[in-house]
Amino acid sequence: MLALNQLLATLREYRTLDDLDCLTLPADAYLSPELHRIEVEQIFRKEWLCVGRVEQVPNPGAYLTTEILGEPMVIVRGADGALRALSTICRHRFMPVVTGQGQADRFICPYHAWTYDTTGALIAAPYMQGSKRFEQARSGLPSYRIETWHGFIFVNLDDNAAPLAPRMRSLEMAIARYRVESQRQVLPYEAEWRGNWKLSAENSMEYYHHIGLHRNTVGVQLPGTETYVCPPPADLSFTHERSRLGPRYRTGTGGAPTHSMNPAGRLDLFTTEDLETGYMVYLFPAFTMAMRPNGNNWLSFRPLGPERTLVLGGYMVSPELAETPDIVESRRELIAKVNEEDSLATSELAKVMRSAKAGRGPLGPFEGTIVQFYRYLSRALDP
Repeated sequence: MLALNQLLATLREYRTLDDLDCLTLPADAYLSPELHRIEVEQIFRKEWLCVGRVEQVPNPGAYLTTEILGEPMVIVRGADGALRALSTICRHRFMPVVTGQGQADRFICPYHAWTYDTTGALIAAPYMQGSKRFEQARSGLPSYRIETWHGFIFVNLDDNAAPLAPRMRSLEMAIARYRVESQRQVLPYEAEWRGNWKLSAENSMEYYHHIGLHRNTVGVQLPGTETYVCPPPADLSFTHERSRLGPRYRTGTGGAPTHSMNPAGRLDLFTTEDLETGYMVYLFPAFTMAMRPNGNNWLSFRPLGPERTLVLGGYMVSPELAETPDIVESRRELIAKVNEEDSLATSELAKVMRSAKAGRGPLGPFEGTIVQFYRYLSRALDP
């Protein structure tokens, strides 16, 4: 296996190479425990990570639990309406005070019944009056940084991280016409994909694979054969590309075949380019949105180890489409199949990474987003 310094040197090469003079990462980049370790420390413990949608915690007391890199937490909406990310570890003897998802006005530890309110404050600790070390006011559940953006919930393990909102401004400008902030989720998604997180990420930032992997689903309408990479933003916070619909599905052709992803809802806000292309946006390090007018298939990736990835996601539609059951149901079915295909791609790729014949391949003109992803990795891991 390549040493860590060799893998970092390979990543540095992307900083100066022309996009069309690049190869894929070596297979060891998807297997190396050493590279995984610094990805965890330099990226996933420092960056904002999407953990869900506000629809999952709509009312005071609503909560969901998750875990990021060994940090179990509960996302809960307090009686004051504020969202908080709290550690689930009891301040007495470590037992998780809550698991799963549900509704509660307090969290009671199942071990010794220490009780916390939805702000994390300790409100009951039976029979602790004689302890010389017990301080109720200092025994609340610790919190994590949390922000929401356009209905998405982001958490950061780094207490000193810069705020999320300023970083999202260039992305907001790029996607303004798609009205993401008003969209409603109609299909949640959560699964473990068997493979390195970068395999899942790369698959989610290019349309080229529509020509093969998705040829019988979204590739029918959006074959990926006319893809173009958009210029990166000045702050290099994301990468994006567009791909034109097949000729029969473009505006002005008349009599477009029926397809569940045909534009619907309010369309006057969109340009001809919007109506005739799919728009893929990948926010570093691990959040993607594949958008069409009034529809959005999003995914968030989180490593569970060098060769396992937790994938959260969902499909969202604009408010007027949410009231159209036939369209919603047909898109649910299609997106569920697409997610299955992408999961299969990750696991099939992962199976062959140890082969002695798994050499680096050339990246083509539709894959400039992947080159930009490699450059991000280099900046983050080897500044």
